[in-house]
Formats: sequence, structure tokens, C-alpha cells
Amino acid sequence: MTDHDKAGQAREGLVDTVKGKAKEVWGAVTGNDSLTAEGQLQQAEAAKRKQAGTAEALADAEAREARDQAAAAQRLGAAERAEVRTEAAAEKGVVDNQRAAQKRAADQAAHRKLEQERAQAEIDAQRKVAEAEAEKRAEVRDADRQLADALEDHREAVEQSDAARAEAARIRRQADNLNTD
Repeated sequence: MTDHDKAGQAREGLVDTVKGKAKEVWGAVTGNDSLTAEGQLQQAEAAKRKQAGTAEALADAEAREARDQAAAAQRLGAAERAEVRTEAAAEKGVVDNQRAAQKRAADQAAHRKLEQERAQAEIDAQRKVAEAEAEKRAEVRDADRQLADALEDHREAVEQSDAARAEAARIRRQADNLNTD
């Protein structure tokens, strides 16, 4: 995800939070509990998305840091190999052969170690990204469940309100019938 996308998501989250707060306040002022609840839910969803975005940014930063560490280890290994090559070139005869053999062994060990460190860093970075993505998906599922619960509560409140209006209308009709008799 680019920084531009992240900034856009952050703005969208802020707008959702403000909209949610406005609904909550307007619902409280007008006595509309369902609008108040909807506003609170919208704010909670915006907060969840913000947390998920933060977790993803943290995972991206950790992955970047792991890659930087692997590159630094590679540069260090390359510098060490260059130093060993310089020393080996200055030696003569048997000493040259011994040092060349030692250098090859050191190079191979450094290369193996570097490859192991790089592979482990990549595995760690992928694991962290996967964990962050799984956490983000769990948060989104939780927000979806909360939204479904809120919608169900709202539907039940509307049904109760409709039933109360129908009962009031029935009682008025009854009263009107009694008055006309």
C-alpha cells in the first residue's frame, strides 16, 4: 500500500468519525436512540479501521527494517570478503595457499550465515505481515458483527415502534366508536 493510499484511508477514517459523532449528537438532541447508536457504531468502526491501518503500517515498518538489516548484513559480509581477498593477495607461496583456503572457508561460512539470516529475516517479515493481516481481518469481522447486531437492534426498535403506533391507532378508533355510539 502506498503512502498516498494510507493518507486517503486516514482521511476517510477521520470523516467517518466526524459523521458518526454528528449522528450521535443529532440523535441525542432529537431523542432518536437508533441514530445515536448508529453514530456510535460508525465511530467504533472508524476506530477499528484506524487500528487496523496502524497495525498494517507497523508490520510494513518491521518488514522494511528486517530487509534493511539483511542488506546491512550482506554489505558487512561483502566488506569482510574484500578484506580477506586483499590480505590473501599480499601473501606468497604456501602462506598464500593456506590463506586462500581459509578465505574460501570463511567466505562460504559467511555466505551460508548470510543466506540463513536473510532467509530468516524474510520469514520473520512474512510472518509479521501475515499476523497483521489476520488481525486486521479479525477486526473487520468483529466490526461487521457489531454492525449486524446494531442493525438488528434498530430493526427490533422500529418493529416495536410500529406495533405501538398500530395499538394507539386501534385504541383511538375504539374510542371514536364509543363516542359516536
